[in-house]
Amino acid sequence: MARKIIKLPSMSRVVAGSKATLELPRGPTYRRIFFVAGAATLLDVTDIGRIDVLIDGKVVQTFKNLARLNALNAYYNRAPDTMSDTAAEFAIHFERAELMDAVYRRAPGIGTADVQTFHVEVDIAAAAPASITLTAYAEIDPIPQNLGVFYKVREFPFSSAVAGEVEIDKLPKGGWYSAIHLFKSDVSSVIVEANQAKAIDASKGILERTQKEASPVKRVPQTATCTHIDFITDGDISQSLRTDLLNDFRLKATLTTSGAVDIVTETFDTLAGV
Repeated sequence: MARKIIKLPSMSRVVAGSKATLELPRGPTYRRIFFVAGAATLLDVTDIGRIDVLIDGKVVQTFKNLARLNALNAYYNRAPDTMSDTAAEFAIHFERAELMDAVYRRAPGIGTADVQTFHVEVDIAAAAPASITLTAYAEIDPIPQNLGVFYKVREFPFSSAVAGEVEIDKLPKGGWYSAIHLFKSDVSSVIVEANQAKAIDASKGILERTQKEASPVKRVPQTATCTHIDFITDGDISQSLRTDLLNDFRLKATLTTSGAVDIVTETFDTLAGV
């Protein structure tokens, strides 16, 4: 049966200062979820805070806030999320258009035939308009499939008291890393080492050049706020950095100034690896 686009059940606790929850029906395979926010006036991107996707009670994707989700969607050259004083639209993508063929693109879809619960939590800021509303839709494949592998999106805070080259060696091993995003405006170069061998040693400019030439989907680097490390610019998921076989995995970043770096990782993984 062909894909469907459906309206999802009403979300609970859609009020300022609360955590709105979307309980997704089990059975179909989810390609992406669309959210439509509304308000009488004064709607702002800061009104939507942390967004978590949970399967069987485990957080499998997390976004610091709507601005972070917007930035990742923009990087992957997806249809733009929109925001006005009275309406906003944004999407969480499970299937990945940037992969090289239909089999690869559909593989990360969230199959729910063998899961017990699947839901999304959205923090709504206390300062959000009292009239705020939130409605959800989904693009699905109605044929039941098991969960299998999917993309896990995680955030790791890091802070350096000094500028210059800093080392990050606490990123978890186990998944296949497709991308690492360093959200700080002045990361000028990066080195990725796997078992002491350099997998990447490049300036931000060189990384962005390869990303802009990616195929089948050209990337749109978020230069002002982020330095991206993208292992699959040719659309081949097998080019992801496998960390399940590594003894040592570390990242070195050169910072123009000291301060905080939000590290966002995208790994191809299973629920057992969460």
